[in-house]
Amino acid sequence: MRATLLANIDLCTPFERVRGAEILVENGRIAYAGPKRRARNARTKAATVATIDGRGALAVPGLVDIHLHGGGGADFMDGTAEAVRTVARTHARAGTTSIVATLMTARPAALRAAVGALNEAGEGTIVGLHLEGPHIAAAKRGAQPADAIRPLGAAEVDALIRLSRVPLRIVTLAPEMPGSTPLIRALLRRGVLPAAGHSAATFEQAIRGFEAGISHGTHLFNAMSGIHHRDPGLAGALLLNEEASVELIADGVHLHPAAVFLVLAAKPADRVILVTDATRPAGSRTAPLRTPDGRLYGSTLTLIEAVRNIVRWSGWPIEAVLPLATANPARLLGIDDRKGFLKRGRDADIVLLDRRLGVLEVFRGGERTLRGR
Repeated sequence: MRATLLANIDLCTPFERVRGAEILVENGRIAYAGPKRRARNARTKAATVATIDGRGALAVPGLVDIHLHGGGGADFMDGTAEAVRTVARTHARAGTTSIVATLMTARPAALRAAVGALNEAGEGTIVGLHLEGPHIAAAKRGAQPADAIRPLGAAEVDALIRLSRVPLRIVTLAPEMPGSTPLIRALLRRGVLPAAGHSAATFEQAIRGFEAGISHGTHLFNAMSGIHHRDPGLAGALLLNEEASVELIADGVHLHPAAVFLVLAAKPADRVILVTDATRPAGSRTAPLRTPDGRLYGSTLTLIEAVRNIVRWSGWPIEAVLPLATANPARLLGIDDRKGFLKRGRDADIVLLDRRLGVLEVFRGGERTLRGR
């Protein structure tokens, strides 16, 4: 049995901040996380314990991103194992230890190639797939290629599920498109979350989508019918649905900070999830990509930057913001028994942050993947 003690830290569970804490890791799982004075009662039976001095850093759960396309100059749609590894490394350096690889609207062959590359890479940070299309509205396609938009049937879904070594977790679709209701029901039968996005749905069409089984909104406000006082649209329907979860891209470009706080005021706290929608330039300090006609093409965010932005905009403590990038997405995916928390029995995915919430060190399954100071 291998054991490591991460000492001299504060920690966020993520809901509670504990000062003067320790984390004991055994065989890649957390055996104890809490105040130092209680750690002696949770000592391991391992013959030796390696101690790591956290030097007063703040330990937080590894971040969970459910909507991520690329980074470090690569994209999952490149269809190569090296591209997958590049994206994963880029975001791991920024503290994201669980990724739902998001594939753009594309022809079936391109989607199969992307899934094949994910399989070949065997990258442990990839915990699932998110299909962003192809069953979307052309009028709200954003950067999705128009020539690949098409109905998505159960047969194509099943083929991708059989091919992929990680679960298909989310499919973004436009609920107003023909064939949406049977698609939603087919996804639910297969344990896949149907999400509304890239949609021009009216408020009434959105409600019918909810009745069919949609319970999630992809990058709220972006690439969907917005709120008008005579037509609340899909965005208004998602805000009013207390059971529906929603994604926010908190980069200050996709959403004004006031729009972020409007959502946080309107929605139950556990139904708001920060995502990056990151593309190739993520991890650099360049501006987000745009299509030739000026539409936004994903972001250059990392998830820790989104957390920092909301802390900076609001002045709130880290424990008020961190669940949006840890506990909430883990619960949505049904992996909160392993991810999103620093608690006994969870995977030892741990990120050490400095006082400015910069990433110092990253541990995945208790193993150091990035060493800082």
